[in-house]
Amino acid sequence: MAMALTKPAVGDFLDSITANQLELGFEQLEIESLSSFVGRKLSETNIRSELNIVIVSIRRSNGDIEFNPNGDAYIQAGDMLIAIGSAESLAELTALARGQRQARIASRT
Repeated sequence: MAMALTKPAVGDFLDSITANQLELGFEQLEIESLSSFVGRKLSETNIRSELNIVIVSIRRSNGDIEFNPNGDAYIQAGDMLIAIGSAESLAELTALARGQRQARIASRT
């Protein structure tokens, strides 16, 4: 309620997500050791480029939290990603994080 008064645009955005008007959702997912993301930079994955998902934060296995990670952030087994995107894309990301599918990875240059 207080956010709606002091930051109406933020409140409207969050209301739109929870009301499913934007067809977006939040998801938390753990990166399993079999995931093709392990050891890769965010910029080397298809998370943003193909799935159109925004990674809001990464909680490392040691408890450290990296808010709004940039493309140079490495993904490791045990990391917990907080992501926002469409339900279909989040389901695909979950499968990739679990190692049930292999992601297309950009070549390292």
